[in-house]
Amino acid sequence: PLVHPSERTLGAVTLVLGILAWILIVVGTVGIALVYLLLGFLFYLFAHSALISWLRGNGVLLSAQQLPDLRERFDACCAKLGLDGDKPEAVLLQGGGALNAFATRFLGRNYVVLLSDVVDAMDAHPDGVNFYIGHELGHIRRKHLTGKLWRAPVLWLPLLGAAYSRAKESTCDRHGRACCESGESASRALVALA
Repeated sequence: PLVHPSERTLGAVTLVLGILAWILIVVGTVGIALVYLLLGFLFYLFAHSALISWLRGNGVLLSAQQLPDLRERFDACCAKLGLDGDKPEAVLLQGGGALNAFATRFLGRNYVVLLSDVVDAMDAHPDGVNFYIGHELGHIRRKHLTGKLWRAPVLWLPLLGAAYSRAKESTCDRHGRACCESGESASRALVALA
């Protein structure tokens, strides 16, 4: 019930079409595309390691010693979604006015980053924070952070790419709702984003 009905279908279609597109690209360029992919991967590795270093240097790691109430919420959401065994690292970062959160993955390790302004916006309704946590955990649980490269050549297609993206976000919204005690909390969290 947490997965949007068309996510699996669209995921399979984009994966198959993406792999076919990569085969055509590699064959069509006589393998030269592989060199560019390697260079792109090295750039990605460098840029993403800089992001993770920046997050660790500027963010606050949620733990029993730092922000224990927020860490308890995070642990409860992980338990509700069955992510007890391999919990991602959770970081609170100064939002600078931005109301958002995001999940990322680097070298096999998952991270959930909450921006402080989204936590502050839900101060009067703390259960709403669970929506943001659950939404980002949904990306991790559904493995949305992996396999993007295989699908990349077809995600720019107007209908297919947008439909798959919307299905993934709807799935994650369902995960966020599952972490909230009430639908009203989830609604308030979505309204704060809007």
